[in-house]
Amino acid sequence: MKILAASITRIGGRDYNQDYVLSTMMDEKGACFVCCDGLGSYVGSEVASRMCAEKVISDFEKIATLDSDRAIKKEFFESYIRESHENILSFKSQNPRISSSCTTIACVATNAKNSIIGHIGDSRVYFFKKNKLQHQTLDHSLSQVAVEQGQISLRDIRTHKDQNKLTRVLGSDYYIPPDFHEIKEPLEVGDAFILCTDGFWEYVYEDEMEHDLEISKLPSEALDRMELRLLSRVQRYNDNYSAIVVKVVE
Repeated sequence: MKILAASITRIGGRDYNQDYVLSTMMDEKGACFVCCDGLGSYVGSEVASRMCAEKVISDFEKIATLDSDRAIKKEFFESYIRESHENILSFKSQNPRISSSCTTIACVATNAKNSIIGHIGDSRVYFFKKNKLQHQTLDHSLSQVAVEQGQISLRDIRTHKDQNKLTRVLGSDYYIPPDFHEIKEPLEVGDAFILCTDGFWEYVYEDEMEHDLEISKLPSEALDRMELRLLSRVQRYNDNYSAIVVKVVE
C-alpha cells in the first residue's frame, strides 16, 4: 500500500494566482497536504496563502519527525493553523500595504493509521471510501448558512449569490479555530482525498469526482480528468483553481 498525490494550481482567467498548494510526504512518518486561496479582493492575499501553507507544512514536519502519531492529533494540528494565522498577522503588521490580506485553508494530515481534516473558509476537503464520498467539509460562507436554513440545496451553493461571502478566514483581525474531522481507522487501497479551492469545485461535481477516481489508477489521471471537466465549463474570467488529489494505491 502506498499513498500517492498529484496537484495543480492555475491562474484561470485572472491577472495573477492567489491560490497556493503544498505537500510533504515523509514515508512512514506521515504526510500533510495544504490548499489555500487568498481572498481575491484584497491586495497581497497571494502572500497570505503561501505563508499559511508553508507554515503548516513546516510545523507538521517538525512534529512528525519526532512522533508521527502526535503530529496528527487534533491539538497539534490546530496549533499548526493557529500559528500560521499569527505568522500572517505579524508579517502584515510590518507590511501595511497588505494589511487586509487573508486566506482560506483546507488541509489533511495522515500516517495511514489515522487521519485528520481541517479547514477554514470555502476551500474544501473531500474524503472517499471505495470511491464513494464519505465526508465533505462545510463551507464557512453565507451560502452554507442558506443551506443550513433550508433555503437552498448543497449543490446550489455553486450558483448562489453569496457563494464567495465568507464567514471565517485565516489572517483576519480575529481568529476562529478550524473545523475538524478525524478518521480513526487505517486507510485502505482505494481511499482518496481531494483538497480544492472554490475555483475548482464550482465546476467539478461530487458524483463526477467519484467516477473519475474509480476509473483512474493514479491520482494524476483522476486530476487530469477533473480538470478537463472544469475547462469545458469555465467562462472567460474564471477564478484561480487549485486541487490536490491523494489516493491510496497498491
